[in-house]
Amino acid sequence: MVNGPDDFPPARDALNATPLEWDSVDWRAREQEVRRLRQRIFKATQDGDWPTVRNLQKLMLRSWSNTLVSVRQVAQRNAGRKTAGIDGEVALSSAARADLAVRAHCGIRSWEPRAVKRVHIPKASDRTKLRPLGIPVLLDRCHQARVRNALEPEWEARFEPRSYGFRPGRSCQDARESIHKTLCGVTAKRVWILDADLAAAFDRIDHAHLVSMLGGFPAKKMITGWLKAGVFEPGKGFAPTEEGTPQGGVISPLLLNVALHGLEEAAGVRFRETGVNAGKAVPGTPIVVRYADDMVACCHTRRQAEQVKIRLAEWLAPRGLAFNEDKTRIVHIRTDGFDFLGFNIRQYRNGKLIIRPSPAAVKRVRSRLATEMRRLRGSNVTAVLAALTPIIRGWAAYYRGSVSSRVFSSLDDYLWKLTYKWAKHSHPTKPKRWITNRYFGKLNKFRNDKWVFGGPRQRRLSAQNVLDRHRPAQHGQGHGISG
Repeated sequence: MVNGPDDFPPARDALNATPLEWDSVDWRAREQEVRRLRQRIFKATQDGDWPTVRNLQKLMLRSWSNTLVSVRQVAQRNAGRKTAGIDGEVALSSAARADLAVRAHCGIRSWEPRAVKRVHIPKASDRTKLRPLGIPVLLDRCHQARVRNALEPEWEARFEPRSYGFRPGRSCQDARESIHKTLCGVTAKRVWILDADLAAAFDRIDHAHLVSMLGGFPAKKMITGWLKAGVFEPGKGFAPTEEGTPQGGVISPLLLNVALHGLEEAAGVRFRETGVNAGKAVPGTPIVVRYADDMVACCHTRRQAEQVKIRLAEWLAPRGLAFNEDKTRIVHIRTDGFDFLGFNIRQYRNGKLIIRPSPAAVKRVRSRLATEMRRLRGSNVTAVLAALTPIIRGWAAYYRGSVSSRVFSSLDDYLWKLTYKWAKHSHPTKPKRWITNRYFGKLNKFRNDKWVFGGPRQRRLSAQNVLDRHRPAQHGQGHGISG
């Protein structure tokens, strides 16, 4: 039986002092077992068979395969695997991960959540401001990943169609394409935009309301423990948590989406339920696109946009949330446009909707590149390529589906100036021809460009854009339920 009684021998092995061989685990088989159980939870939720949903979730919570996959994700794959909580524990070796998996599985029923470590990191939008981040201990992160695998499939079957943030199989590009389909063309009717942002959404979620939305979920008590565990900040000591869920927790993004479920209906969004247009918005109603705590409501008139804002403010209040008035505004798509997820979206007089990288996003990446180049003074060309290539490739991949050719060309020019300046600083006594011959040339055989930065046998350091329209995720198909 998959994920049944035969799924428990490692716990008995732990009692018999038989060590778990981490590197010999059949990960494909373990991940398939978790994927299959997630799909069964998803399907049972769609069918409304709640007794089966709860039984399958209990099965997932005590599954050894789920424990293994969760520990592997937290301690081996995640970028924060080297970051410890208040206990200072990390698991960076195979033996440590195997021991962590056995301890996590044996402590399924007895584990008590511990306080998170509070640190502050710069905000992406404004590096001068700090964002509080809560880091749970390693075992808490493993248990949160286990619980998420049981809770997420249920809510993926229930979430609203235009919610995209922190969901498997969905991305910022899906949200962008949804907005494009709503606003493109001269016949677009929803031209008034409520561009809204929630103030400190993670930090202000009402615990009682969130827990009530979990219904009969088997691990609801453990989730309540994480919400009430408190925070420990170096220099300030322990403080209880009366509201919010810590940013940095594995399960926190899912809990935010659960707390915000129903937002589209509260805004007045209605969908056709029958006929060839089933799933499309009813004419005259707004359309809301949400990514985590950022949302856009596309309305027919300014008055409708103002009404949507009032309704949503009333709906958010019992959940402990409110709009950030400094970042919330109502604009017309054909006169002002708006920024969303790093994109500038505006419709011009000819009816063409242009989505391009926002000026703020371009300014941020220019600043980041300049900062990196200053930091790399005195380093060799290999270190420069290793530091800048992930930044450039990531930025180009994110914006390649938008109208970004001119921006990419401008950034190519800016990057050339930065690299040339770095080369001159590295060799202040050498002539310009010597510098260009050493660091620039036709290093990319696919481009007729002799000004590509690099060295002997080095890859290029530039990016060209090809407009590649993203294929959006379809609602109700269980994208990413595989885990």
